[in-house]
Amino acid sequence: MPAVQPRHAVVVGGSLAGMCVARALADHVERVTVVDRDRFPDGPEVRGGVPQAHHLHVLVTAGQRALDRLFPGILDELHKAGAVPVEVPTDVLYLTATGWRQRFPATHRLIGASRELIDWTVYQRLSTDERIRFLPAHEVVGLLPAAPRAADAARIDDSTPNDDSGGSGSGGSGSGGGGPAVGGVRLRPRGDAAGAETELVADLVVDASGRGSRAGEWLTTLGYPAPEETRIDSRLGYASRRYVLPDSAVGDWKNILIMPDPPRSGRGAVLYPIENDRWMLTLGGLGEDRPPTDAEEFLDYTRGLRSTIIYDVISQGRPDSAIHGYLRTSNHRRHFETMRSWPLGFLVVGDAACCFNPVYGQGMSVAAQTAVALDEHLRARPAGAPPLDHTAQVVAARCASVAWLIATGADSRLPTATTSTRPGLRDRLSHQYLSRASDVANRDPYVCEVLTDVMHLVAPPTVLTRPKVMARVLRGRPGPRLWTPPERPA
Repeated sequence: MPAVQPRHAVVVGGSLAGMCVARALADHVERVTVVDRDRFPDGPEVRGGVPQAHHLHVLVTAGQRALDRLFPGILDELHKAGAVPVEVPTDVLYLTATGWRQRFPATHRLIGASRELIDWTVYQRLSTDERIRFLPAHEVVGLLPAAPRAADAARIDDSTPNDDSGGSGSGGSGSGGGGPAVGGVRLRPRGDAAGAETELVADLVVDASGRGSRAGEWLTTLGYPAPEETRIDSRLGYASRRYVLPDSAVGDWKNILIMPDPPRSGRGAVLYPIENDRWMLTLGGLGEDRPPTDAEEFLDYTRGLRSTIIYDVISQGRPDSAIHGYLRTSNHRRHFETMRSWPLGFLVVGDAACCFNPVYGQGMSVAAQTAVALDEHLRARPAGAPPLDHTAQVVAARCASVAWLIATGADSRLPTATTSTRPGLRDRLSHQYLSRASDVANRDPYVCEVLTDVMHLVAPPTVLTRPKVMARVLRGRPGPRLWTPPERPA
């Protein structure tokens, strides 16, 4: 099928994943429309469509690099807006299952910022881009086939509600058989279930609608099979609250991280700085031992952690928000990349394709990396090739693979975990090795640096099997385990 140069792309969902993809697509089409169920706020505020914004968010090194590539200078903007630089591991008090980690010289830097500040900073960049338009308060209810539609069907163009020049459509059938190519989306105003549906014509459609994505249903409606799915759930629940802390309560650290040690303790916590001199406390618990949202019980739960250091700190401060709970923490992957047939002009990204237990802080970084990879994929596309085919979905899946291995590898080791696939002998040996590597990293700066590179998604997990690393992990490093918080290195 001869390729048609795409003119109009629709992104379903104005999450960080959707906004990053919109920026990437803007260099390859004339215009991009971002459809979202919410109305975007006039400042950095938590949106109803991003309920997890009430909780801790982290941009690891790979995510920072990708975001700065999409939006040059944005890291400086975040810091000017109050985001706090956190040097890793120097600024971190980290209690692992086998003791405290030494505070070695820093090899990475985190950005202490709320999700709403990050989203707002990105949104501000896009809102000044004439190629990108936001369509708020609308929800997508299905995909349009590229075949001609009824002449009397209502349509929405990217500029005016009554102009039907929204796109040329890519035409033809999906790669590898199946149904037709995608030619746009069907949508309606949010909250108007009985309202008339309208059509938004487009050459490309990217679903970035998050965990609740209905892409599988949309595909089956067009004649494609539903994707296979994998789910691994550690049964983690968590709750968060923001605090104002006096200077006297804060030591020479910027981040306290306490991991669970099941079955002795399934409780964990993170205390993290964000803008406006606020601190975010997120408590997590496995199985039935989930943190409460009652203020007195929340504080008491904190006192029951493996160390009382966070309780001692926040007891000196004052709460600055309500307590918000969150339970949707399973790792869930929809394997669109393995489908034997796929519609041209369609792509699924972010949590809509692969979502991780949020406790590992990978989602935003993978979203930004995926947008960069999509841009590179489109730039490398041979002349005459379709703009989006199944290879783009494979590229997106590859971006999530390392984070998926990290998150599911950690969660599947927990006694509370439920999984749709049973780990084999190789997986169990790998889990034992990773547990030992984490223990050795507490005392060995070299192993700590390599492990941190993997966790920040700048090195693949295979670096942990290099002979020099394996020798140090298996031999270990002489020295006692630390059961009191370590001092900052001189």
